[in-house]
Amino acid sequence: MCAAYGSTFTKLNMVDGNTIDPYQIIDEEHTKHIDMHRATNEIALHNTQTKETKYGLDAMFHIVSQGQQWIKDILYFPLFFIPLKYLYKLITYNRKVIVGGTSFHQGERACNPDRNLFYRSLFIGLSAWFTAVVLNSYFGLVGQYFGFESPWYIEYFICFGQIAWQGIMIQFIAPKNGWDYLGNMSAVSALGGILLLPVLLLTSFVTLSGYALLGIFGLVVGVMLMEHVRRCKSMQLGWWLLFLGSCIAI
Repeated sequence: MCAAYGSTFTKLNMVDGNTIDPYQIIDEEHTKHIDMHRATNEIALHNTQTKETKYGLDAMFHIVSQGQQWIKDILYFPLFFIPLKYLYKLITYNRKVIVGGTSFHQGERACNPDRNLFYRSLFIGLSAWFTAVVLNSYFGLVGQYFGFESPWYIEYFICFGQIAWQGIMIQFIAPKNGWDYLGNMSAVSALGGILLLPVLLLTSFVTLSGYALLGIFGLVVGVMLMEHVRRCKSMQLGWWLLFLGSCIAI
């Protein structure tokens, strides 16, 4: 995710690609002027001439404004800055579980964010809510086609109930990985919701049969299963046992 951050600004010609150094291999001389622990949570922008270092949103705004004070004034206006500050923290503290695929590295130069339980819980809750909203709309269309109607709360009950069930299950299997597992699985659930969104948009212009909707949903579940397996292997967890437990819960 940090690499994507840097490459985006490079492609936009806002940053010289030759000046970007990964956290793990940054020159020791520069580390004297950088709060390396803070840099694991907020990407650092270090001026090698003045030795000044900006972090997180301050670094991002400095790049985006390109020295234009009026742009900075807009970005730091409370109406924009406060929501962006919380969004930045939500992403940075959960970036490992959002991307998935790699275990938390160990060592002195490990660029792992602090485990912030507030933002992890917020991410899990928002992912469950988002997925439930999408599923509620999606299966509303399925129900209309087949002529049945389910209670409005059923998708919310499933999504939030699944978190509770998986939280209990992981405590017996790998309690040390509990928060990482729940974060990863919440990201997988959100991925499923994102994949279904274009289908919902399409149904605004084209009528799809209930069978087509169920078929598409099956494909999305298949993608989610593969991502579930990949992430569990990354965390060195028995994916088949966790997936079986999830299916039993559903």
